[in-house]
Amino acid sequence: MSLKKNINKFNIVITVLGVSLLILGLMTIANNPVNAKSGLHPVFPFLDKDGDNVLESGRPVSTMNTCGQCHDTNFIESHSYHVDIGFSNQVEAGTTSSERAWDTSSGLFGKWNPITYRYLSPAGDALVDLTLSEWAQTIGTRHVGGGPTEDLGTEMNCFICHLDNPDNDARIEAVQNGDFESINTATLISTGIVNSSETGFEWMTDAFDEDGNIKSDVLEIQGPEITNCGYCHGSVDDDIETPIKQIGCNAQNWTTQTTGQIMSPQRISESALNLENKDSISRPWDVHIERMVDCADCHYSLNNPILTANETGDLEHLEFDPRRLDIGEYLYQPDHNFAHGTGSQSDLNIENSESIRTCEYCHEVEQDHSWLPYQDEHLETLNCETCHIPQMYSTARMQFDWTVINVDSYAITDCRGDEGSDENTASSLITGFTPVVMTEVMPNGDEKLSPYNLISAWFWVYGEPERPVRLEDLEKVFLVGGEYTSEIIAEFDADGNGSLTNNELRIDSDEKQELIVARLEALGLDNPRITAEIQPYSINHNVVDGEWVTKECQACHSDNSLLSQPMQLASYLPGDVYPEFVKGTNTITDGDIYLTEDGNLYFQPNVSDDEIYVFGKDNISWIDWYGLIAVVGVLGVLAVHGGIRVMAARKAPKTELKTKSVYMYSFYERLWHWLQTIAILTLAITGFVIHKPDMFTWINFKGVVYVHNIIAGILATNAALALFYNLVSGDIKRFIPEPKGIFNQTFEQIKYYTVGIFKGEDHPIEKTRSKRLNVLQKMTYFGILNILLPLQGITGLLMWGAGRVPEVVSKLGGLPFLAPFHTLVAWTFVAFMIGHVYLTTTGAKPMSGISAMIVGYEDVEEHSQNGSEE
Repeated sequence: MSLKKNINKFNIVITVLGVSLLILGLMTIANNPVNAKSGLHPVFPFLDKDGDNVLESGRPVSTMNTCGQCHDTNFIESHSYHVDIGFSNQVEAGTTSSERAWDTSSGLFGKWNPITYRYLSPAGDALVDLTLSEWAQTIGTRHVGGGPTEDLGTEMNCFICHLDNPDNDARIEAVQNGDFESINTATLISTGIVNSSETGFEWMTDAFDEDGNIKSDVLEIQGPEITNCGYCHGSVDDDIETPIKQIGCNAQNWTTQTTGQIMSPQRISESALNLENKDSISRPWDVHIERMVDCADCHYSLNNPILTANETGDLEHLEFDPRRLDIGEYLYQPDHNFAHGTGSQSDLNIENSESIRTCEYCHEVEQDHSWLPYQDEHLETLNCETCHIPQMYSTARMQFDWTVINVDSYAITDCRGDEGSDENTASSLITGFTPVVMTEVMPNGDEKLSPYNLISAWFWVYGEPERPVRLEDLEKVFLVGGEYTSEIIAEFDADGNGSLTNNELRIDSDEKQELIVARLEALGLDNPRITAEIQPYSINHNVVDGEWVTKECQACHSDNSLLSQPMQLASYLPGDVYPEFVKGTNTITDGDIYLTEDGNLYFQPNVSDDEIYVFGKDNISWIDWYGLIAVVGVLGVLAVHGGIRVMAARKAPKTELKTKSVYMYSFYERLWHWLQTIAILTLAITGFVIHKPDMFTWINFKGVVYVHNIIAGILATNAALALFYNLVSGDIKRFIPEPKGIFNQTFEQIKYYTVGIFKGEDHPIEKTRSKRLNVLQKMTYFGILNILLPLQGITGLLMWGAGRVPEVVSKLGGLPFLAPFHTLVAWTFVAFMIGHVYLTTTGAKPMSGISAMIVGYEDVEEHSQNGSEE
């Protein structure tokens, strides 16, 4: 009873304490106003560049000063590759990894791209394309401010990432107008805090309290969400209810037009896209976003104490590093060099590549793929995206032709995944596209197959070192007053109607090319010529699961393998110039670029190398031809031989052959023989299915692989037991040819099979239990059992162990050597088996050999004492 009273008293104390803490918390909140929406961020005044309240000065807001009241904005700016964009690693033109003669950095600031075309002219260039301010007003619309444009008056734009409703359109308009100091202020227009007027901006005093702080219910400060990232990175829509709309491939967002990725939890079938077979595509655009995974969950701040563990790998002895910032320190100096993966289109912030959370961080990959045969090999060879992003259901850029321009001063473009008109209207049918699979080189040196989109571009360059012909010069060549010049019309107008279509605007003749060259030279450009390049773009989003994932083995392991599917590069070839892949990417670009009869340009990848061999795809043709010739040849020879025997037997006088029954094979020998026979036949059949899976799509490939491996183990065990039996019993001597008289015996045996057997002559030797193999059989079995069978077993074992002991297998040639060699020996075995079965018919009676291997006794010919026929 006393214990019960004590427990009751304890409960009362705890309850009182809890209520007291709740009241204290409510009082604290009442006395310390915070943002009512987020419940986290305190109220604050907006400060201008001089540190004065904007309500008093009326000037644009300064994010460095405003956010700097609580955060170390100088630290943030200096630790953000979104701000830096390659500014800090600028180098001499032409020395970047891309090897373009005009690139000066690895980021947006200094790296050329045919989509934007314009470029920041290197210092010392006689002709300037973009100055710093011009760069900011064009390419810089995707820049968050600060860094290289700080001298123009821009500041790091915290609002575009940390507000739930920033005005991105107003921000872009301010950038394009060159109103650099007002860019961040314009981002606030949609919040109702500030209005744009003819004289500038007007701050709304009713959005602020009496102390000059922003009211708690007006502005929501948040961590970046997918919509914030989407302003620069791609088409993003987190609204499940409103159908996604997109017209053709004219998406303005960078990642969507370069890869076709659309970031949304919405199901594709519920979108407003004019997509082929849309009703049957019930999957979401991205399974991670559907399950409420946000961009920042993977692309987190590198010093976030909540999200980071020992993920950089600096401390190999620790799975978790407790030495981290406390939350207050982190909020003061949050690192804005976010975790990211590897991309073929950029090597910006390369030191933090692969810091992103990989699939293995959240998923038990081995357990989830327990169904997968050769799991280790697949996981070491394939990036998850290869199977989990099998199809893109949007359009993406394919071709940019800057050898000509349209009346809007832009390239003639073509898209993949769209069967619409040149204008790419809303009625255009979107078919989507299959990514091309190429080899990605990871930061640690590993090579993995990954999905890509390829964008090809043709453009004019001039001079030495070469530079792209400036857009203003292209305009002078093609246009006057916004219309094509008479010379251009005269040369390009194929139908003579006085206007030019996209199909006519092509450099597809010497005359057209000579005209443009002459007009460029007239502008003072030296040696103008056409060049072309291909840029791979990594596809890492729009992940699927379940039935949408590529799981069928034949999808890759066949002649029609997804790993060797070509991707179209262009619908025509401007100036007959073949493009080359941009240098310095992390993508291995082995493959063939070829032109079809209808003028389309394609790239067919070759992902196989010294380390990668794909069964069913990487078959060596001459080995299969050898196998076919060997099998057909043996069958042909035996058919002729057997036919002559039959005809000779019919013509020969009927005589009764004198035979005797001899106990030839013990029970163990018969059991061993039939077990080996079944095993070899099963291995031959399953091996052929593995070798040519596309011919057996109705067979479960995974099951065949398992059966093949199990039977191989049984065969090896049976062979080892047979070796032990023959060694112990001494019967091994029966399989070893004796040197004495071997040449004469060989000649006699050959003579018998080629001549004597047709005349009904006796075998050269009388078959007995101790001498049941002739010299040819001994040599054949010696080679089969002591050379081919061990080689087949060893190569098979090494292939099985390719993912378990890769170093050993690699030293022995790897799968690219072992697999073809294994196939070569297999074909030899098949040819031998055919010959072996036929030779069993050459005994005293056609079925004597088969019967003996079943019952043990064989009817053999009786010979005279001197070995000649009586």
